[in-house]
Amino acid sequence: MIKFTSSDREVIRFLFSKRDWVDLYRLHVEFGLSPAQILDMLERLIDVGLAERQAAEARLTVQGRDWVLAARGNIFFFTDSASWRPSAKQLLANAMDPSTPYLPNLRLIDRNFFVKMALGNQSNDGTS
Repeated sequence: MIKFTSSDREVIRFLFSKRDWVDLYRLHVEFGLSPAQILDMLERLIDVGLAERQAAEARLTVQGRDWVLAARGNIFFFTDSASWRPSAKQLLANAMDPSTPYLPNLRLIDRNFFVKMALGNQSNDGTS
C-alpha cells in the first residue's frame, strides 16, 4: 500500500474535485506547499499512470479518478500510527524522573554570553 502524507491527500482530493487541468501555482497557493513537494507527489502519481502533467498544469487521468474512488478508504482514512503524535501514556513511559538534575550540554552554550554577563555588557534584549 502506498503511504500518503497529509499534503498528498489534500492535493489528490483537490485534483479529484477538479475535472480539468489545475495550475500547479494554484496548488502552491492553496495549500502552502513548496514546488518540490508538489512535483514530488505528482511525479509519483504520474509514474504509475494516475496523473498527467502538461507544462505547469496537472490533472488526474481517467484511471487516476477511478483509482481514487476505489481506494478512497486507504487514501483518506488509513493513517500510519507512527506518523501521529505519541499518546500521553507513551510519553510518560519514557519520562525522566522529576528529581533528576538538569545538566545542560555545555558544548551548546555560548561562552561569550557568560563573559559579557560577568562584565555587565549584556543588555535586556540579548544584544550588546
